[in-house]
Amino acid sequence: MTPLVYLLAALGISAVLLRAGRAAFLLLWRGVDAYMTGETRQVRARRGDITGMADAARAHAVARRRRAGAIARLAFWIALLAVPPFTPWTAALYATYAALWLLPRRPLLRPGADPTA
Repeated sequence: MTPLVYLLAALGISAVLLRAGRAAFLLLWRGVDAYMTGETRQVRARRGDITGMADAARAHAVARRRRAGAIARLAFWIALLAVPPFTPWTAALYATYAALWLLPRRPLLRPGADPTA
């Protein structure tokens, strides 16, 4: 029974690592998006484009909220990896993570979605 638990634990850790990697990529994507919308807002402010600046400010606020969500998602996956070693059921908890392989992953972007939206 113990080798099976360790095998499932290895599969669970790899599932969480995969999802953490995807969350890190999404965080990078959202960070670049927030940076670009902030730069657009500053350029429009320098040019005196009041309407464009308001639109860019709204886009920048949305990008910052999405970046905060990506930070929370990455923190969640890192916590799932970091907490079990401090419990007496380390291998069993990691083994339960193997069920993540059965759940569908969220796509980074929905098909047909605008990546800037």
